Amino acid sequence: MVTHVTLSLITVNRYYCKFSIPLIWRDPFIPPIPNKCSLINTLISCLNDEEISSLKSCLIYFEINNNTPPLFEYGRFIRKIDHDYCVNHINSWIKSKSSNKNIKNNNQDYNNNNNKDSKVRKLTSIIYNMIMRKGSNLQEFVLFINSRNYYIDLPKFSIFTIYKPGITNLTSLSIEVYFDLVDDDKRYQNTIEFLSNVSKFCNCIINCEFWISNLSNALTKPFLDIIKLQPLERILIDTYTDNYIEKENVEKVIHALEFRSKTLKQLLFRSLDFQLIDLSFISKLEYLENLEFVQCRGFVLQSLFYNKKFNFKQLKLWHDEDYYYDLLKDYGKKLSNIMVVMLNSFCSKSLLKLSLNIITPDSINAVKLCCPYINSLNIKIFSDQSLDLIIPIICHFNLLKTLKIEIYDGVVNIINLVEILADHLLFVEYLILDFNIDLSSFQYFIINCKANLKKWIIYIDNNNRKDYLLHVNNYQKIHNSLKILGINKFYNRDFDWTNDELEVIGYLKDQGVDIISSDELDINYLS
Repeated sequence: MVTHVTLSLITVNRYYCKFSIPLIWRDPFIPPIPNKCSLINTLISCLNDEEISSLKSCLIYFEINNNTPPLFEYGRFIRKIDHDYCVNHINSWIKSKSSNKNIKNNNQDYNNNNNKDSKVRKLTSIIYNMIMRKGSNLQEFVLFINSRNYYIDLPKFSIFTIYKPGITNLTSLSIEVYFDLVDDDKRYQNTIEFLSNVSKFCNCIINCEFWISNLSNALTKPFLDIIKLQPLERILIDTYTDNYIEKENVEKVIHALEFRSKTLKQLLFRSLDFQLIDLSFISKLEYLENLEFVQCRGFVLQSLFYNKKFNFKQLKLWHDEDYYYDLLKDYGKKLSNIMVVMLNSFCSKSLLKLSLNIITPDSINAVKLCCPYINSLNIKIFSDQSLDLIIPIICHFNLLKTLKIEIYDGVVNIINLVEILADHLLFVEYLILDFNIDLSSFQYFIINCKANLKKWIIYIDNNNRKDYLLHVNNYQKIHNSLKILGINKFYNRDFDWTNDELEVIGYLKDQGVDIISSDELDINYLS
């Protein structure tokens, strides 16, 4: 991410300018700002005569001064391309040029979808060609395909291979597809060709993400090739299966992970149903450190959970909430048993970070026994039952430094939860309470909490912010430990502090406390 510090270095002197430009241009394709065309203007200034000539016949408006060459070969610095953002920038640029009052062609020409898409495709292809021609050492590529009708296909695959290094040194590939790709559809044939061939021209992809709504046959083989041929260290798989063919393809992809037994360190699953999938392949991943199941379902007690002890550093068992919440009412004990067996298998002395959203006294006791060195815990509570047993156990993990607590909407007595937490919290230094706390409960927490918090995220009623801040100020006077306070913002708007609130914030700052958005503080926690 480009910072204001980096941007300001450009104006200092030539040395800092030469140092900063490659950093700024490493990842230029961020979400476009309306009516801002400087990115595409700069890239167009880097085109050669042949590329310019190929554009003149199809663009609505084109202007370049060949007597003022660019100061830098900007394309050479690009290390990451987000195809969707790139296309959006180009689309905005063409649209802005078409609306210029001096343009002979009118907007009706632009608004013709076929004409517009052909222009966007052509300029996209030319810009890719320039980036590759300049010798960009491309390392990250993001491909987002969210609509069959509005997706702009990739350029021909040869553009990525004819120039050196091209995609040879690609290390990260993220693919998001939200409709069924078909092999013979000409609208995205270049994309299919790219996916089918990328594993043959690369040999160092270590990070790969598959966000797929329908795992069709057209996607399965490319994914299998990537898994089998690339030295993946991290892989994320997110796909929902609702028919036999897709489930069969998911099983093929998952079982292919055995090919990564010597390289894979992080394995993340999203939205999968594991009811009919054998998880024994996990035991063959010798170097796996981080395992995550998020919004997954269908876990049954497999022999894997009884026969194998793992040495993960991070574990997330975040079950499909809507599915399991209904089951908890009638099969709570059974689900608790499944969790205990899984925890006994997956947890060990090596585990440092853990996330769970099915919390029972038995499962928390299993955590206590299996991973005594845990320092970060993220839990989501579905019920008031046994809070007086669960919370004290957690609070007495003597190495626990980071604690995040979420609740299932409307089913937890927050007053009871906050008071139990206040009475027992001892060792935690970074606390995230991801729910609204009423003022009286907050006051109770401030008065009774013995933990010396350093970072604290709270979600509070915007109508009483001053009172909450005053309580935090009282906490700081006693503990003198707090460094950062994260507070929820209303719909991502900037804080609109009153003068009275600013006065209290001044007291906190004088005591060494920074007030920031809760989002900024939470972003680096367990995802």
